Formats: sequence, structure tokens, C-alpha cells
Amino acid sequence: MGAGAVGIVTAMPEASGDTTSEPTAYLQQVMAEIDAEVARRRASGDLPAGLERELDELFLEFAPVGAQGQSRLREALSLVDGAAFVDIAVPVASDKRAGRYIKRAVRGFTRFYFDFVVHQIVRFAWAVSRLAHQLVDRLERVESEIDALRPVPVPAEAVPVADDGDAWWAPVAVKALTPVAGRVLHAECGTGSLVAALQAAGVDAYGVEPSQPAAEAAVAAGLDVRGEQAEEHLGVVPDEGLAGIVMPASLQWCAPTERAQLVALAASRLAVGGVLVLHSSTPAGWLRRAPTLLADLAPGRPLHADTWAHLLAGHGLTVTETVPGGSTGTVERVDAALPGAASINAVIELVEQSLLGPDDYVLVASREQ
Repeated sequence: MGAGAVGIVTAMPEASGDTTSEPTAYLQQVMAEIDAEVARRRASGDLPAGLERELDELFLEFAPVGAQGQSRLREALSLVDGAAFVDIAVPVASDKRAGRYIKRAVRGFTRFYFDFVVHQIVRFAWAVSRLAHQLVDRLERVESEIDALRPVPVPAEAVPVADDGDAWWAPVAVKALTPVAGRVLHAECGTGSLVAALQAAGVDAYGVEPSQPAAEAAVAAGLDVRGEQAEEHLGVVPDEGLAGIVMPASLQWCAPTERAQLVALAASRLAVGGVLVLHSSTPAGWLRRAPTLLADLAPGRPLHADTWAHLLAGHGLTVTETVPGGSTGTVERVDAALPGAASINAVIELVEQSLLGPDDYVLVASREQ
């Protein structure tokens, strides 16, 4: 890229061709024309070696390395390779009549000294350059592996906007949070109906909602709702700055690492004695109710209540209440007029209770330390 930088600074030739073609091909064409112009000027003596080197150093200092992906990183690395060579042939040109001879004599007298020093500098520079190449190679391999593991994004339209104020577990959340003294955050609050219910109960509640239409609807209703991601908002909340947090069911399908980070962040923002209300689907309920697109593309899956209790305990939170609820999966009953229908239906009811169970549950946890 050094030659490109020189060409741009000195005289960038006018690119030919159709600028409406593929951007990558057009950029390659422009760079080829710049390199050709630089080569021509270098051959004619218009570009002294010192000027090229100075421009390369300026490019290394101010260019936003990595702004254009791996190719930009490779360009910067090539400049490092070029800068690893140290030229001890000091110019002897001078405007003074005797200056050239004096400079040549000084260069000759000190050459043995600079040879010794420069040899060590060049060896170190090439060792650093080789290490940089190895690091870039490793970085590119890691990026390729990460790209291969990155899940397919979930379309926004596949994510339902919650209206938790009308949910079966809203009274549980209001009851658990009414005694707290301090601010209460409802993460991903949807249109803010639960925030309104908490405020009506005397709780100092507010919410955050990543869906802008839902957040705007909540604001239009006079609620304190911000259009932010829960993790981003918790990142600016001071430690122990909240008396309560409501975590919604959407937490269930976060990637495991994201879920762990969010729970750790939320626990650190709760004051001692603060209350966490966590709503989640059961694994079976998730499979029954989740939209097909969301269920297939979601990077994570819901957890059982016991698993949540274990994870929360690792962050100083103790589960004080677990309330199952929501609809329950059902199996069609046998016609009571058929022989043995009562026994068969009793078995069906037992299967429903054992395998299907409720679709949701809500945990209430308190921070004790």
C-alpha cells in the first residue's frame, strides 16, 4: 500500500472505466492505475526514496488498520516488512562546495559503527515482522473458525413482542417487587404493560426494549421506557444500583455465553437484598409454543427451573419461590362410553402431569451477598 499512498499524495491518475461496476473490481482497477503511475514516476526520478519512506511511515501511523478487513491488515503488514530494512547509505549531497566531501568522509569513518548497530536492529525488526506474520495467520484462521460457528441471525419478525402486563405471572412479579425500595428495571419490557402495573403498585419501575416500535408505544403511553438492549443498559448502571430486575422469557434463547454474561451483569447491578424475577418457558413448553423459525434458528434453548437456581446461586442469588404456570400440554381423552375409558383417561392424565406439565414458570430470587 506504500506505493498507493505515494501515488495518491503525489498525483493520483484519473481512473478509467465504468464506476457503476462491481465495487471490488473497480477498486482493484484504480489501485492498479495508481501503482502504474507510481512506478513510472519512480523510474523517472520524481519520487526520491526518502519521500516514499516518509509517506509509508505516515500511512502506518494514521491509516485505520483493519477498517477494510483482512486485506487492509495484510497491507499494513507489508509496510512493516518494508520498514524492517535499515539503509545505512546516508545521502552525501550538499549545497556547500566542501559539504559533499565532508559528509562522505564522515560516512566512511562511522560506517563500521553503524554496520554493527544496524545489523542488530535489522535482525530484531525481521524477527518482529515474522512474529507479526504468524499472528496474522493465526488470527485469520480463528476468524474463519468463528465465522463458521456463528449462528444464522434470527429475523426480527420472528421474535414476538411481549405484553407481560397481561401474562399469568405478572401478579407474581408485582407481589415480589412491591416491598423493594429503589429502582426496578424490566428488561425487554415490550410495550411496557408490566412497567405500568408495577408503577400502579407504587414501584419505581422503568424498562428497556430493543424493538423501537414497542418502545415508542410505551413512551407514548407515558412510561419510562428506553429503546436499548438490556445488556447495553446494564453496562452503564452502577454496581448495586437497582433494587429489582425483571428478566423476560426472551432470555431463554440467548446463546449460552451471552446468557451467562447477562445474568452475571444483572446480579452485580442488584443491591444486597434486591429481588430478581425471572420468567422462562419450560423446555417442553418451548418446543410446543415457539414459532418454528425462532425455535430452529435460536442460538440457545430454555433451561429447567433447577438449572436456573444452580446458575443464580453462583452469583449470590437464592431462589425463594418457583411458580409454575401457563397452559399445560394436553392429550385427547378417550370417549367415556368406551369400555375401560376411565382407566385409559387416568393414565393419559398421569402422562400429562409427568411429561407435559406447564409451559412456563417464574423464579423469584434474592441477592444475599
